[in-house]
Amino acid sequence: MAEGSGERRLTNWQLVAYGQLVVPLAVIGLPVAVYIPPFYSSTLGLDLAAVGFILMLARFSDVITDPLIGRLSDRTRTRFGRRRPWVVAGVPVMMVSALMLFVPPEEVSNLYLLIWIAAIYLGYTLITIPYGAWGAEISGDYRERNRITGSREIFLLIGLLIAISAPIAGAYWTDAPAGQGAASRSAVGILGWLTFALLPLCAFIAFASVPEPAIYQANTIPFRRGLRIAMKNGPFRIVLLSSIFGALAGSINIGVVIFFFEHVAEIGQAGTVLIFVLFVSGVIGSPFWVWLGGRMGKHKAIAVAGLASMFVFALVPVVIYAVKPAAPEWVLPCLVLINIVQGLALGAAPILGPSIMADVVDLDTLKSGEPRAAFLFAFTGMVRKIFEAMGVGIALPILAFAGFNAQSHDNSPEALFVLLAMYCIVPLILWLVSIAIILRYPITQARQKRLRTALERRIARRSEMRRMMAD
Repeated sequence: MAEGSGERRLTNWQLVAYGQLVVPLAVIGLPVAVYIPPFYSSTLGLDLAAVGFILMLARFSDVITDPLIGRLSDRTRTRFGRRRPWVVAGVPVMMVSALMLFVPPEEVSNLYLLIWIAAIYLGYTLITIPYGAWGAEISGDYRERNRITGSREIFLLIGLLIAISAPIAGAYWTDAPAGQGAASRSAVGILGWLTFALLPLCAFIAFASVPEPAIYQANTIPFRRGLRIAMKNGPFRIVLLSSIFGALAGSINIGVVIFFFEHVAEIGQAGTVLIFVLFVSGVIGSPFWVWLGGRMGKHKAIAVAGLASMFVFALVPVVIYAVKPAAPEWVLPCLVLINIVQGLALGAAPILGPSIMADVVDLDTLKSGEPRAAFLFAFTGMVRKIFEAMGVGIALPILAFAGFNAQSHDNSPEALFVLLAMYCIVPLILWLVSIAIILRYPITQARQKRLRTALERRIARRSEMRRMMAD
């Protein structure tokens, strides 16, 4: 826990400077899930099932790197801070791997994809784990943490808008081959160059403007004991289990979204309009969830947002099987309306989830005696990534087994139904389970304030003991 961070309130510029670092991470993060499957299968000619397996395999490397980097970050002590050195290390890794992954040579192999997708995941871990812990430690105030994560989420959505818009612009300016569109070489390549240019600039702005709080010195605990303490932390278990179902649902959904737009909804490149609408609505709705999370409790606000989003998302099969046969011209407007509502609710979990984790870190610090925000963020991220990998690794092979062909527009009704199920029905069930779990989260604003008071007293006692020993 940061010394003196209990009531710290960031200036508006500091909120901007901290949050904007996520822009280049979003520019490259979403395309890895959305564009890499069609780019490496449809455009570059690799087998679709093999691409899904490679994405899953590369994700499993995070089982080692996430907790390792989190633990090392927690124990790093430099004049530059303990979070920022790791971000600095991750910047060149992501810059190089982004170019290699999104601006590949003419001929690529499965091994080439595996190497560079694993490299970009490594760079992502080096940056995001310390970055998330940094945000959790800046302030100990229940509501201020919502502002910090809210700023990050707004910039994340701006980065996602860039990630969606840039390939469309690239396809338009370069006259991409028919059938490839936003998954063409020219369209996808612009994402690699954007990441290469933006990442060092955004990192510099964050480092120059946002302080990294000093952390009180504490005895470190062995890894296994620390893991046992974390798993006995009831609120942490609830967050972890809810994250598992949410990650699996999101991965299955986003891994097939481009295929769904092209082959089931049959709206072609207009599908990117839906993603654009989703993220614009997310930016608009984000401040509301910052406010509501402070008013009614973070976990309850997440549940409200999730239920509203799932209610309208359940209408997708109705649009496909009722509206589309009768009035196909209404498919896109109906999906736009669904995405507007989903978008307005989109920011709740990404804003309030990390803010909840910061509160869980307080409880863990009280129990373990060691401030280890990065480890808990890393462990949660590792578990999420495993199930994200499973989602892609499950969805794409199931589509291939069902006979779906991404390069054909003559797929069977059964294959198209499986695609609809992977896009909507299966994720819907998993998301609803995730919401039911998070409703059991017990740390309210009053309880979090008691946790902070206990921690501040512990810091004061240890500071006094250090002064007495020095004298």
